[in-house]
Amino acid sequence: MRTSRRLLKQVRAAMLTAFFFGGFINMLMLTIPLYTLQVFETVVPLGSIETLIILTVITAAAIFSLSLIEIARDTILLRAGLWIDHCLGSFILENGLRVGVSGDELKRDVRALEALKGFVTSSAVAPLLDGPWVPIFLVALTLLHPMIGAMALIVAVVLFATALLQLALTDRLQKEATESRERSHQWFGMLSSAAPLAGALGLAPGVRDRWERANRAHVAGAYSIGKRTSFIKAISRSVRLGSQIAVYGLGAWLVVNEQITPGALVASAILLARALAPLEQLSGAIKPASAAWRGYQRLKALPAELAGPAVSSDQETPQGFIRLIDATVYYPHRRTATLRGISLDIAPGECVGIVGPNGAGKSTLAALVAGAISPTAGAADLDGLPISRWQRATATPPIGYLPDDPQLIEGTVHENIVRFTEASLMSAAAAAIAAGMHERIQSLADGYETRIGHGGNGLSLSERRAVGLARAFHGAPRMVVLDEPEAGLDGATFRSMVTALVAMKQAGHGLVIATQDARLLKLVDRVVVLAGGAVSRTGSPDQVLRPTATATVKSVRSAESAAAAPHDNDRRGQSAVGAA
Repeated sequence: MRTSRRLLKQVRAAMLTAFFFGGFINMLMLTIPLYTLQVFETVVPLGSIETLIILTVITAAAIFSLSLIEIARDTILLRAGLWIDHCLGSFILENGLRVGVSGDELKRDVRALEALKGFVTSSAVAPLLDGPWVPIFLVALTLLHPMIGAMALIVAVVLFATALLQLALTDRLQKEATESRERSHQWFGMLSSAAPLAGALGLAPGVRDRWERANRAHVAGAYSIGKRTSFIKAISRSVRLGSQIAVYGLGAWLVVNEQITPGALVASAILLARALAPLEQLSGAIKPASAAWRGYQRLKALPAELAGPAVSSDQETPQGFIRLIDATVYYPHRRTATLRGISLDIAPGECVGIVGPNGAGKSTLAALVAGAISPTAGAADLDGLPISRWQRATATPPIGYLPDDPQLIEGTVHENIVRFTEASLMSAAAAAIAAGMHERIQSLADGYETRIGHGGNGLSLSERRAVGLARAFHGAPRMVVLDEPEAGLDGATFRSMVTALVAMKQAGHGLVIATQDARLLKLVDRVVVLAGGAVSRTGSPDQVLRPTATATVKSVRSAESAAAAPHDNDRRGQSAVGAA
């Protein structure tokens, strides 16, 4: 079973391997100061060309080996980053859709993955891999002379402190700026996807001001971070340059006092530069490292059950008994429940109609029965297991669902009907025939190979609903849930759909139809009436619909009378004026 922890374990193993490779790289970096030291203390005093040649060959071999190891380390990190981007990315997408996480949460998971992958494959990871090996160079400097080693240690501590100071000064601002940027990008992307319509509705000035307010916080945060980062960077650079001057000054004083040789002075300068390089770069790497660590913690916290099968292998064919027990649904940012304490049983093969006024919760109840949403409280089960788990187990869920908005994805009609699996064109056509939508789809420009744009662009409402209905019938589901299926359909297409629903009912499959269309309610065995998010009554169509229809007629007549009253008053007024 795949879990995020197991996938991240592979990345940790790659990072550990790269860290050990870094140890060999840093050990080989000692070759250059050793070569310099031997040239000044052995070759020059003795004038031995043979010794110089041998030292040069050994040093060249060491540098060549160092280059090969660096290439190997970079390759390991690159492969690890791309591997996690592919494997963990597919894991996040598949399991996120299976459990029905919100779009915002899914986007945050993807951004966390991008932060981790970007850090592993960037040059910012090098200072963290080389930093732990800095003590090697400090020990070498101490061996040359304790005073040089002490000075190098002090400078290293100062540089490390500046990196921590940068983290402390910018971490909170970085989080706030990132959140502000996400809000402004989300607002901008939402509007750009509907730019022509938004412009025609006169939204341009208002949405510009709204975006500017959201983006202003991001700009202010980024500006503050930039100023603080620049300040810390200037301190780090000044400390490093000062340390170079200090090592030459201290080394020269030691040479004059004959405590070290000139070769040791040059070697000290090279060792100090190598020791301080990772620490100076750490101030620039601390920001992506912090983002990568937060991303790692978020990905590590993904629940393990996301990777598990939704249902056991001996329950892959459900009987089709649906039970809702005190199901309550709250939508985000809503204080009142959309559905309240719904208890409902739907037997296998039963056909149920859901009716009620606008805002009563018909679409929400249909989505709950279809497993598109899970109850905030209570239970919604299919054969004793949560419906949402059944629906996300395979690409052929046991309940077909046509929502009010078909939610088509960019691709072909064929791909949308078969849910982007490898199912054949014949399978898509069979589903369309079963749904009575084959002729409607065949009439498209390229039939089943007609391209669909983002959000269903390129198709009319009737065409989108025809494709969505065919998708709901694909895979021979035990039940089909339809939310306002008549919306947008012309007379011929509607009659084809009704014929298909009758055939499905006769075949023993269940139907749940949320509608106000009396023609569709003739197909159902039982009607559930919603009012204010709760079931007000339930029964056979004859028992339930007659009083509902009478009340509807009365309400319509009352509305007509109210609408006619102003006209009558106008007529009376006009008559009075004429009489005058």
